[in-house]
Amino acid sequence: MLPAELIDQVFSFLQKDILALKACSKAHPLFSILAERHLYAHIVIDPDAPETCDLILENPRLLDYPRTLQIRCHDYTSSRNPMAIVPMIPQMSNLISLRIDTLPCPLDQEQEFFSTFKIILQQLQPSLQQLSLQLFHDFPLSILDVAKSIKQLTLSYCTADKHESISSSPSSHLSLETLILSGDHNPELHRWAMRWVTRLTTLELQDPMPYRDWTVFPELLVACSNSLTWLRLHFRM
Repeated sequence: MLPAELIDQVFSFLQKDILALKACSKAHPLFSILAERHLYAHIVIDPDAPETCDLILENPRLLDYPRTLQIRCHDYTSSRNPMAIVPMIPQMSNLISLRIDTLPCPLDQEQEFFSTFKIILQQLQPSLQQLSLQLFHDFPLSILDVAKSIKQLTLSYCTADKHESISSSPSSHLSLETLILSGDHNPELHRWAMRWVTRLTTLELQDPMPYRDWTVFPELLVACSNSLTWLRLHFRM
């Protein structure tokens, strides 16, 4: 019998080959235990494939395994709403990357979700290092100030809440190194981003809408000029 540590190391190279991991897990009881944490290291929750969500909900011990979590929620009215996993995210103590593809609730439940989301970000510190949000409209961006350990932030088709008052002063306690703004977003987002630029080395704008107000963007560039080493602007023609 090979040492368990060696088998575990071998399984670590199979994380992208789920079929191989599943086959290994059926070969021996020890293999099943060791393969489990690699099988659930990278989780995708999707209403079209609810098996993973159901399995985690039924087996809370699996919450120790995820390193990355992606939540797709294109239909929050479905009886198989993947957001059922949200209350369990704070228990994923080893999570380093979180991606939510769509604001997962109807308009009348937005504030409740935002409050819950802020608590989740607080409880995931200091392990969470990457956060990606898509289609979050009128998002109160001050919520992200509690995510002090995040090094890479991606906001795709997200707009800031115009009524939220945010200081433009940089915040030295934030660890952000990479900021990616993709698709349509409003100038309030640029103004908010200036608070995160103390350590910013990479700034990317992908397919922004040229009709938006860009008067704040030069200020953002000036604010991060001392640390920025990579700037990418991609405008779709």
